[in-house]
Amino acid sequence: MTTIGEAARSRARRRPIDVVWLGVAVYATGPVMVAASSVDGPGFSLMRLVVGVPILWALALGRPSTSTGDPRRARWWTLVGGISFGLHQLALMTAVKWTSVTDVVLMNTLSPVVVTVLAIPLFGERPGARFRTWGVLAITGAVVVGWAGSTGPSGNLIGMGLAALNVVVFSVFFMCSKAARPHIDVWPFLARTITIAAAFVLGFVLLGGTSFPDPTSIDWVLATALAIGPGAIGHFLMTWPLTWVPANLPPVLRLVQPFLSGGLAWVLLEQPITLAHLLGGAITVIGVGGALGAWPGSTTHPSPEREDKP
Repeated sequence: MTTIGEAARSRARRRPIDVVWLGVAVYATGPVMVAASSVDGPGFSLMRLVVGVPILWALALGRPSTSTGDPRRARWWTLVGGISFGLHQLALMTAVKWTSVTDVVLMNTLSPVVVTVLAIPLFGERPGARFRTWGVLAITGAVVVGWAGSTGPSGNLIGMGLAALNVVVFSVFFMCSKAARPHIDVWPFLARTITIAAAFVLGFVLLGGTSFPDPTSIDWVLATALAIGPGAIGHFLMTWPLTWVPANLPPVLRLVQPFLSGGLAWVLLEQPITLAHLLGGAITVIGVGGALGAWPGSTTHPSPEREDKP
């Protein structure tokens, strides 16, 4: 088993993009779980975080540290990441409840733009022309997929605003994840950020932002699945490769998420898939494939390699 584990880690370091793809697939299940719950957005985000905190601390504790970075920078990026993740949870889950899954994933197509803008001052990453061109094509396809089943901005203006806020604050959390990688290992970073996020959301609830949830047993199952799947496994798969991939690449890969989430919503929630969904998904896949072909030459300052073990 040790030999198998070492072989898997070696392959993951050689092909970190494969790990990111797995993270994208796991992330795609999240909005569907939120939509299937019967609790409001803030209440379900609190449930998901309460369940996630002990899971991530169990994964973080007892593991030898491989980080040799600056503890002060680790604390700073963890604090900012935790607050931004708490805002992301509130905005995402409330937006899904007030609008629809397709509204939210449509707005998420703006994520590569936000991340690219943030990556310029933080990491000096400047996408090349080919990367930008194929990225625009991928965004176009993702917009088609999202708009095919979207209620549109007229459905709920506040909900759409929260969907836009979700893109910004999750991008901030994502950039904090990359900035923290040289200074703290993945599991401790995730455990601490989720704890800070849980405290932030709890404070929001206590201050009257919403009522305490009254969940059913199915809601607890969904919250637990969300905490284990996208919350633990998905975040690890998206965070661990950030040592070896530029910040602007994972958001482009995530542009296939509307297609994946739409398929799950069709199977599990009986939400329809139209020809526009299929056409947009095909355009997105082509655009993502082209962007991948333009990498790694798409950035000027790739991250230094370090031997951090999952």
